[in-house]
Amino acid sequence: MKKAVITGMGCVSGLGGNVREAWQNARAGVCGISRNAIEAENQPQLVFGGPVAAVAARKFETLVERFGHRAVNSVDRFSNLAALATLEALSDASLLERKPEIEAAAIVYGSASGGNSSIEAGYQRLFDARASSVHPLTIPRYMSSAPTSHLSMLFGVKGLCFSVASACSSSAHAIGEGMHLIRSGRAQIVIVGGSDASLTYGSLHAWRALGAVSTDACRPFSLGRNGTIIGEGAATLVLEEAESAARRGATIYAEVAGYGASSDAAHITKPDVQGAVRAIRAAHSDAQLPTTLPLLISAHGTGTTLNDSCEAAALNAVYGEALQRCSVIATKSAHGHMLGASGAMEFILAVLALRQRISPPVLGFLGKDPECDLPLALTAAAIDYQAAISTSLAFGGLNCVLIARMI
Repeated sequence: MKKAVITGMGCVSGLGGNVREAWQNARAGVCGISRNAIEAENQPQLVFGGPVAAVAARKFETLVERFGHRAVNSVDRFSNLAALATLEALSDASLLERKPEIEAAAIVYGSASGGNSSIEAGYQRLFDARASSVHPLTIPRYMSSAPTSHLSMLFGVKGLCFSVASACSSSAHAIGEGMHLIRSGRAQIVIVGGSDASLTYGSLHAWRALGAVSTDACRPFSLGRNGTIIGEGAATLVLEEAESAARRGATIYAEVAGYGASSDAAHITKPDVQGAVRAIRAAHSDAQLPTTLPLLISAHGTGTTLNDSCEAAALNAVYGEALQRCSVIATKSAHGHMLGASGAMEFILAVLALRQRISPPVLGFLGKDPECDLPLALTAAAIDYQAAISTSLAFGGLNCVLIARMI
């Protein structure tokens, strides 16, 4: 069977504008979450105040310089965040100047929320300004597949390109499906990942109404946790068929060795332990990796009461006593919940933790919750694992688990 390996990575998040910054900050225990005032579209008197994980750059000079104003200004923020992460990933993979390979490549890209800024701008024009129409590009800007089309046009990708929308499992599913494209021989190079830009007045109020947002910090698996923190950003990986990557002398970070998915078929917001268990076991089966081996576990870890206790129960059910030989990280405590981009962001950080042999600390921990009995990495610590799993347990019970293996 063909192997899918990672030859390029890129990201932009509250932790930093690129992979190097994000990794250095995650490893050092720096938190990318801070209090911000998010104004409503054209209505500065309406302000959402609270902690979020925002991307520092509000403009896209790098993209304008390379692609021009029209290409950048014609799309929503979440598409440009995807472009920044993908530009870095393709450069990292030394593919930017290899036109034949790029043209033949595929794209599988995810988003949970779509173009929130474009939607809210349209609503403001209709309902507040009493305009008779919205911007003519409103639909192309906010559709969840917009980043996929944007990346295809910017970089000249002409192979199979499609989008994934499975809430906060979106980019993890994109990685898994990209892996299958390579295993099946349908593509030699696949650009995968996800993006979301949900730090808008309306979106943040919707999250607050759901009761899922913390008032102070994201504290995964901690006693006293009270919700997640919404972040924005994008994360992109370049997957490549292993023999092809070796022939062109590409840097190989790790193999995408396993992919498991399941649906709880239970509740739109309440997770189910057995659904998560099925996805974890399926990933191990796919990778032919015993659950008794020591692992780095990158947990979904949203910091919400229900998700964390459910995930802890699932991990204990799958690994049993072997769990105590593992290390559990939960990087949403540093970069916030990036929604559709979270799975890819967490997978990148897990791969870097394997390669650098250090676990980034879980932040905001106040004390052990008896319902979350896990070997958490509360400080940066030396590790020596050959594989990592990354869990994404999305609203609607859409679960995805990925396994990275060093080669």
